This record gives sequence, C-alpha cells and structure tokens, in this order.
Amino acid sequence: MDVKRLSTNSSGPWKALFFSVLICALLGLVGLILYKYRDKLTVVGDINIEELRKHAVEITIDRERLHPDLKVSKDCKTVRDSNEYKHTGEGFPYQLCAFGAQRFTSGRHYWEVGLAQTNTPPKNYWLIGVVKHGHFRSNNRSALTPSRGLWFLCSDGPHGFYTNTDPSIRFSLTPRPERLGVLFDYDDGLLSFYNVKESKHLLTISSRFSGSVVPLFNPGAGDPSPLTILDCPKPVESPQSSQHLLSNNSFRRLTD
Repeated sequence: MDVKRLSTNSSGPWKALFFSVLICALLGLVGLILYKYRDKLTVVGDINIEELRKHAVEITIDRERLHPDLKVSKDCKTVRDSNEYKHTGEGFPYQLCAFGAQRFTSGRHYWEVGLAQTNTPPKNYWLIGVVKHGHFRSNNRSALTPSRGLWFLCSDGPHGFYTNTDPSIRFSLTPRPERLGVLFDYDDGLLSFYNVKESKHLLTISSRFSGSVVPLFNPGAGDPSPLTILDCPKPVESPQSSQHLLSNNSFRRLTD
C-alpha cells in the first residue's frame, strides 16, 4: 500500500514537467510562425478620424529644399515628378524627396495626403513619413534608416508596402489608400498612418525623436496622379478622447 502511494505521488511532478515542456514548445512554435509570416499580417483597427483631425496642422512644401526633378504647385501643396525626369526603373527613386516647411520639436501633429485624383486609380509609388531636419541626401536604401533620422512608409508598386524600420516590415493593403492620414507624436515617439477613406489604422512606428523633425514626401515616378497635401475639415466634437484613441491604436506597432 505504501509502495502504491509512493508511485502515485511521484508521477505528479513528472506530469507537471511534461505539460510545462509541452506548453513552452507550443508557444515557441506559435512565435516562430508569427515571426515567419510577420510581413503577411492583416491590417486591422477602425479609428475615429474626427479625433485625429483635432491635431491637424497646416503643412506646405519647402521650395528651398526641393529635389530638382520635382515640380511643386504655387500653393506648395502638390508635388510630382517632372516630365524631364527619366526613371531607370531600377528600384524606388528615393532621391525624389520634398520636405515640409514646418519643423516640430514637441507635441502631436496630424496631416492628410491625397494619393488619387478624380477618375484616376490611387498612386502606386509614394513615400511618406518624417525626417530629422537637414538629413536625407542619399538614394541608397540601406542608408535610409531611423538611426540616420528617417521614418517612413513606402508604396513601391508591385513590390507592396514597407517601412524603413529594422527589420523592414512588408505587407499588402487592399484597397490602396486614396487619402493617407499621418499622426506624428513627437513626445511619445510615435508615427502613425491611417487609411482615411476606410477609417483604418494601418501601422504605428515607435521611436525616439530629437532635434527638429519635418514631414517627408516622395511622389515616386510615373504615376498619373500627383501627391497632394490636403486641408483637413474641421473636426466634429466627439465624447471620445484623443488619449483613448491613441492608447487603443497600436494594432500594428513597430519599434525600430
């Protein structure tokens, strides 16, 4: 009887150890699958555009720092590649950059960018984000990193969408954004992107910002539609707070 009790009691720790190892193995397998397919995650997250627009600011393009192969409108709101520019077709033309005339050193700032015109499909090629003032003079993709003072989302036609974080995250978006919202939170170190027409949060890049940071725009090459900085309608009052919006808005949050 004592022997039987000893055998029964001794099996308890072994069972616990077995289940612990099994659970750890399953968790590790799930983590491996998520890492392997991290570039194929679905885009989720309904958002309140009116809350975002409470942080809307006037953004214009700085003519003094415009790439010579870009054309900008008189109001400094619309930019596109010039007719004289001949893209070789070898990769995205990172050098075709325009910069916002406004500099930010604190606070939350929101703006919207039009990526389609009436009766034309959404742009296939564009790059939108922020950059530390005075940086970005290279067409070398490997040099365009957060450590060099750049943070952006790029649409590269058939190559899909990707960030310049390390590692870079690639994913697809359907439908393509026609109006892109950008929320730059300097103090909290967040750069968020939204599909305004679909009221969807696309992704949030988490980083640390220092010095003066300006908006970054690149219209790509060859699209019939230009890239246009839009005027945001005045927001409609809502009982939902912007802080609540941001705290629940990290469905796709990337840390460089």
